[in-house]
Amino acid sequence: MPVLLGLNGATLPTAGAEEAIRVAREAGFRAFEPRVLLLAAAEAGGRTSAVRESLAPDLVWLPLNAVEGLFAIPREEISARAGETCSLATRFRVPQTIFVPGSGPACLAFAAAVAELGALRDVARRHGVAPLYELIGFPSFAFPSLDQAYRLARATGIPLVLDTFHLAISRTRPEEIARLPEAAIGLVHLSDAITSGKAIEELRDEDRVLPGEGGLPVEELLVGIRRTGYQGPVSVEVFHPRYGEREPRAVANDAFHAARTALASAGWAV
Repeated sequence: MPVLLGLNGATLPTAGAEEAIRVAREAGFRAFEPRVLLLAAAEAGGRTSAVRESLAPDLVWLPLNAVEGLFAIPREEISARAGETCSLATRFRVPQTIFVPGSGPACLAFAAAVAELGALRDVARRHGVAPLYELIGFPSFAFPSLDQAYRLARATGIPLVLDTFHLAISRTRPEEIARLPEAAIGLVHLSDAITSGKAIEELRDEDRVLPGEGGLPVEELLVGIRRTGYQGPVSVEVFHPRYGEREPRAVANDAFHAARTALASAGWAV
């Protein structure tokens, strides 16, 4: 079955929600992954219904990205943030949202993390929103390895978001990914990164570029994900400042073709 290819709103940093959805559709994408600030701005401008209607008839929502700072800020604050984000998702009829860990603490007990993520899962479900948990591979962040993230996600019954960038900087091997059950993955983020002059652990979001424009082993990682049997959506998510200097339509077109090339090279149906 061909992959459902989506575009993350971060890839078009200068576009509002309706423009981003329009150029994503015109480029060939069939799904759109909204950011919290993007939808909040649209709502503040009275455009909630217009944004919802702009998806029809041939685009679907990917998860709302994201509730950030899990394990790094007080539980009361992250719970309130989760409630606000999930309520926003409900108003825009986005069916899922992503929980993202923050920096540290390294000593956080696994049982405490399960309890905290489980509580946020329950917040999401009370809003009718399905949660996902993203592996963040930065060494200073909580649970930065695939094994740790999968244990946490499995313990709370939440699928993972796997990002080729974070898999690479956590030095995850394709064979490790391939051992995951298909149902463990809920979404794949696709990006490369400019690696010249930096150790891989030193890379940051602003180094992230379209697949094929950097030096990460994107194809090998995609092969590992494909070997799990995963057939869910793939979303292009990059943050390099240079994409904000170009027209959103041109960026969306380049993103679509780069993603198709990378996926096809790894044996995915596109």
